[in-house]
Amino acid sequence: MRTTVDKLAPGQQGNVVALQGGRGMKARLESMGVRPGKTLRKVSSQLMAGPITILMDGRQMAMGRGIARRIEVETDIKE
Repeated sequence: MRTTVDKLAPGQQGNVVALQGGRGMKARLESMGVRPGKTLRKVSSQLMAGPITILMDGRQMAMGRGIARRIEVETDIKE
């Protein structure tokens, strides 16, 4: 199933398939190591607001919901 990082449940993982946004946003995500083909796991998020924490390549990173909405992932769950 294809979704975005902000919609993943804590503990759920997915493979990055696309980055949405302009050149600057894509460059920012790539500088964080977020690229198509990488696997990431959502560690935590706050209920209504606040950062989303992901684990990728052994590193934890926090990002805002707006950025997390730009990262499309493929999960292994079929609907």
